[in-house]
Amino acid sequence: MPSDTIDLAVVGCGVSGATAALTAAKNGLSVSILEEHPRVGEPSHCSGHVGILAFKKFAPDIPRRIIENTVKGAVLHSPNGAALTLRRSTPVTWVLNRSEFDRHLASLATTNGAELHLNSRVENFRRAEDESFLLNVAGPEHKEVRSKLLIDASGSGSSIAKYAGLLQRGTRLVNSAQFSVDEVRDVDVDFVELYFGQTFAPGFFGWIIPRRDGSAKVGIAAGSRANVRQCFQRFIRKHPIASAKLRHARELTTPMYHPIPVGGAAHKTYADGIMTVGDAASQVKPTTGGGIVFGLACGRLAGETATRAIRSGDTSARVLKEYDQSWRDLIGFDLNAMSWLRRLLYRLPDHQLDRIFSVARELKANEILNTTADIDFQGRTILSLARDPRFFLTLLSASVLSAPSLIRTSSP
Repeated sequence: MPSDTIDLAVVGCGVSGATAALTAAKNGLSVSILEEHPRVGEPSHCSGHVGILAFKKFAPDIPRRIIENTVKGAVLHSPNGAALTLRRSTPVTWVLNRSEFDRHLASLATTNGAELHLNSRVENFRRAEDESFLLNVAGPEHKEVRSKLLIDASGSGSSIAKYAGLLQRGTRLVNSAQFSVDEVRDVDVDFVELYFGQTFAPGFFGWIIPRRDGSAKVGIAAGSRANVRQCFQRFIRKHPIASAKLRHARELTTPMYHPIPVGGAAHKTYADGIMTVGDAASQVKPTTGGGIVFGLACGRLAGETATRAIRSGDTSARVLKEYDQSWRDLIGFDLNAMSWLRRLLYRLPDHQLDRIFSVARELKANEILNTTADIDFQGRTILSLARDPRFFLTLLSASVLSAPSLIRTSSP
């Protein structure tokens, strides 16, 4: 169990929590990571699909075995079956083994002095008279731990964020479902495949993400009002394109279900003695639900702020506000822009999505998108692409359908 008194307790050992712990431990803080599951990285809910450029900027070096595939593009499928292929001559994304990546980060954190405690769930906590926190930790043995500072990396809807008044009311969620399969047919290993349409993935999209070994991660996410289990079964069994590719597939893992916050930047991510990071802070791309790169970046900022606060002897909200300002300066614009784009596209009925695909093909939008450099910081990408009149017309058609001469009611 953790030491009786520590500088920093990090609740949750996903990407953001492990990175925060690693950063703080490297800076000399006494750190305990409290992970409720018996093994880091499991259960895994994430596809592990990341942009190479941004990942390399924020992640430590990783063993080659963690990279399951190197991807050069994507095939986007409209509801009526039309396809738009985005292709690069060089790799743009990696598919990571998310479980192994989490364990790699945890190993780095412990190598640098952090203590990792598995099967350790924070049952409740309270403030002491000296403003530290007393945590009641359930594990191999129950123990009370005193910590000067808390970082909540336990996911959306956490009790710590609720206690601190940081749990955002009305947070927009999508529910995801994913499993791994073998024997997928007619999928190019160089391309991920995305499937749009309200019939199979209402409010979001489905995916097939191939690995080099011939297996694939298959999943969907759907709006909170949809029954994601039913949607998932309908997608893999009845989607006219995806189901044909999966007809002979052999299930390697059972489906995992998980909520993802896609509402954009949280209103506030700090309070006296507490910071939230990762899903707990809604630091997730609203357009795709991806959170690895943002979790790495924000986890590091949280660890740096924790270091300054502990060294100064002041863990008040006044000091921890620096963390909130730092991560908003880094990704706040991108989260807001992606939130706008998600609201624009994912609520549209299928016939309008079909028209958008037709316009994009007509205007050769793939040529514009192929010039972009960074898929993780999409807000800046949207801003740069908006300077091209073809992309602007594509977005304009998506919102008001005001280019009837360029719109076809059916795919060519």
